[in-house]
Amino acid sequence: MQQQPMQLPKGIYLAPMVRGSELAFRVLARRYGNASLCYSPMLRDHDVISVAAASPDHFTNKELTIDKAGRTDSVEETAYLLLHDVHLPDDTANLIVQICGNSPKKLAQATTAILDMYHSRAGMLPAGIDLNLGCPQECAKKEGFGAFLVEKDANAAISCISSMRNAIDVHSYCKENKNNKKPTLSAKIRLLDGGVDDTIQFVKKLQSAGVDYVAIHCRHRTDKHNGNADWESGGKVVACLSSEGLPIILNGGISNHKEAMSVIERTKCHAVMAATGYLANHRRFESSTHERASSFEPQYLALEYLDLAEQYPPPSYLYIQKHLRWIFRDILQPEDDPSFVKTNYSDWRVKLWSFLVRPYLRNIEQFRLFVALYVQLSGAAEKDEVPEGIRHLVPDVSFGSVKKAGKRKRQE
Repeated sequence: MQQQPMQLPKGIYLAPMVRGSELAFRVLARRYGNASLCYSPMLRDHDVISVAAASPDHFTNKELTIDKAGRTDSVEETAYLLLHDVHLPDDTANLIVQICGNSPKKLAQATTAILDMYHSRAGMLPAGIDLNLGCPQECAKKEGFGAFLVEKDANAAISCISSMRNAIDVHSYCKENKNNKKPTLSAKIRLLDGGVDDTIQFVKKLQSAGVDYVAIHCRHRTDKHNGNADWESGGKVVACLSSEGLPIILNGGISNHKEAMSVIERTKCHAVMAATGYLANHRRFESSTHERASSFEPQYLALEYLDLAEQYPPPSYLYIQKHLRWIFRDILQPEDDPSFVKTNYSDWRVKLWSFLVRPYLRNIEQFRLFVALYVQLSGAAEKDEVPEGIRHLVPDVSFGSVKKAGKRKRQE
């Protein structure tokens, strides 16, 4: 009897995000944001292969190198995400590892390498592996993957899926453990410029090549993340493919639980996926709002993330900076305030926003102090909206003390 893939959960999925969907944030999205399935950050096929080819201990205790421009070595970062973030069974069991590339051979090798690494280090396999066929960014254009691969050579994209399908099916763990569900294979795409019919035909080809489900960002490549998602087109794809037994996940600007349920009801999709909505406020995806209103304030959201980032450290401080910038963006960079001037450094909001990306903010202590500084400057302390964990820090914190905490940490 042919081994079947895992049963795909319904609900809300955390989308793959570069420096955004690391282990700490996945735990956060599940614990406070109702996420039923989470994706890893996107990994390049050749980086995965390089990690697998290195000796087992090569990356184990190696600190991630970050240059003055904030750039990292992509192989080192991939190694961290693959080798350090595999020790939590609840995460692995509900994790989709996303990879990108344009070579069927390399993608098959990367698929096998991922399964090997999870099997050897976690004793189990991830819930699935996904191929990025929807990235609209300049890096995807330059390297020929994502949405650009589909536009340039859709048949090549289909060949990539076929090779990954075979890599999963012939993997020794999948063959030897017939009673366990094997990992799913999926693709994340965008609506094609040719319209709904072209999108449907492409998804059908992906199904024939072996995908277990498809996630569709309901915008076109040229839209990137701008404008409203085209749920009408997404619904038409769902209506056609669901009758053929292929689950469709829809994605595009969903910012809270109510919107997620509305899209599911409207389109009849299997589940929805959210990205920046989670980054901005993970609590908005809770199915109930029994928590007090203050838990939605940025200082509380930030500390929930920082607690988990301390427990499950991300590859670098760059991840933490990204998360805090999303959490504090609406307050520190208000788009609905006509009097706000982004270059007015006498405004505490402008000064604090600029301070957050300083390269000397590198450790959890400094980021906690940053949150305390926000509480002090914003007047949240006067409203008694101060998380207990940083209450003692608020009276005396300053820009200087935050910076000094980094020097103290390095000396230790």
